[in-house]
Amino acid sequence: MAKQPSSSPDGSTSSPRPHTHSYTIGYAMLPNKHDTFVQPSFLDMAAVHGIRFVAVDASRPLVDQGPFDLIVHKLYDHPWRAQLEAFSALHPDVPVIDPPAAIDRVLNRFTMLDVVPDLAVAKDGAVATPKQVIVRDATALVALADDGAPGGLRFPLIAKPVEVDGSAASHDLCLVYRREGLLRDGLRAPVVLQEFVNHGGVLFKVYVVGDHATCVTRSSLPDVSGERLRDLAADAAAPFANISLLAPPAAGDVEMPPKEFVDRVARELRRALGLHLINFDLIRARGPDGNAKYLILDINYCPGYSKMPGFEPVLLEFFLKMLRGRPVREKTGSGAGSGSGLDAEARKAEVGPRFITSGAEPRQVQA
Repeated sequence: MAKQPSSSPDGSTSSPRPHTHSYTIGYAMLPNKHDTFVQPSFLDMAAVHGIRFVAVDASRPLVDQGPFDLIVHKLYDHPWRAQLEAFSALHPDVPVIDPPAAIDRVLNRFTMLDVVPDLAVAKDGAVATPKQVIVRDATALVALADDGAPGGLRFPLIAKPVEVDGSAASHDLCLVYRREGLLRDGLRAPVVLQEFVNHGGVLFKVYVVGDHATCVTRSSLPDVSGERLRDLAADAAAPFANISLLAPPAAGDVEMPPKEFVDRVARELRRALGLHLINFDLIRARGPDGNAKYLILDINYCPGYSKMPGFEPVLLEFFLKMLRGRPVREKTGSGAGSGSGLDAEARKAEVGPRFITSGAEPRQVQA
């Protein structure tokens, strides 16, 4: 391997000579997902630090490409999964970010939250998930529409497609104000029904890169009043696209969650999932006494990091740590690098879902 560059990812020391590549990282993702991090600003910074990124051709055998020192991917189909398994069998020392078995959990909107109740921070009462149920077929959906409290939930409800596959249909969410809304055109089982919790129209999106977490604010759905729920003349359900978001919060106008709290949740959640690259949606509700209740709504694998402020040095530091921390072995030909494969931590995530219903009312904590 070539001599490592002398500067740090944030450029705090003298600039090294660019384009002396010590490492090659293969990335596999759909073209419309390249904004995840494949941006000129990041590629240039990585090149200065001895890393080049090479697009993997998923239509060709992965073992015939490379050599690679690390693979990062955002493809989910079975042929690609088989490619990764064959590659890792031949080159177990090349890190794969992240293992398909661990990713599977967060591609399902019901199972993605299963790990939250077992987090230490959740057991302390500091964070929870909204109550939710999964409706597996149309008959069950009709039965729930006849129930005054479907699945023990309270209206309004967020109806979400179960599968997260990147398609437009997987983002077809709607807000259901009363039970008649469960029969709206376009709402089809299987579907996840999750209690909507008023949160002031502000969502906290937490980007996680290894042990680093960055929390930013996003506009969200406005609070739903009791008057709106009782208005039988209004729509019983509405797609998210037809609901106006509140104006984006101005800088300094929103009280951010404590950094120590965000870091703890991010660290415990990432490790429980066995994933390195995620983000999650966090909201803060207020009880009658003004105390905060934090809830995790959604988890995404390998999100659009280009939307995270200052993403370049954070991702660079992560990749350098993964590359430098692996065992050094001889390269063994095409496709081989000198890293570690599907790590033991991620293998622990290869467990099935344990809950049919999920979510619990969190205890109140001080903000």
